[in-house]
Amino acid sequence: MKRLILTRHQKSSWDNLTATDHNRHLNDRGREGCELIGAWLLEHKYIPDQVIASTATRCVETWEGIGIAMGCDAPVTYESGLYHSPPAVILKHLQDCDGDTVLLTAHNPGIGEFAYRIGSNPPDHKRFFGYPSGATTIVDFDVKSWADIDFGMGTIQSFIIPSELR
Repeated sequence: MKRLILTRHQKSSWDNLTATDHNRHLNDRGREGCELIGAWLLEHKYIPDQVIASTATRCVETWEGIGIAMGCDAPVTYESGLYHSPPAVILKHLQDCDGDTVLLTAHNPGIGEFAYRIGSNPPDHKRFFGYPSGATTIVDFDVKSWADIDFGMGTIQSFIIPSELR
């Protein structure tokens, strides 16, 4: 079995209007969201042994904040190809993984569409299809290798957003 922790980056700041989109940092609410999601993952024993994330500052900070909150030091790879990537690109990056539990953090609209397409059972949650900042989905796959996964093969175990944890 393989498990995916799919997390959209946390809430980012628009305070610095000269910063490029790629270089926007998390705002205070985003940093709090990292702590909340990290604590929730730890409580439910959803611990990654591999992390892949977009190179965008807000994705880097999202993983760092979640990792600190969990006390998790899983190896992380930052992939420029995950920056505003479509679902097919996200799938390809995931298929190249070798951990048993992978945390992947990226951007909308790609990550939201990916979450919808990867599972066979979308959750009955009014926010799932909008996939807001910090949205996190736990998806299990009955496969031995990530290379064997495809759209519709996952079973969604859980979906949470930071505002439900406040």
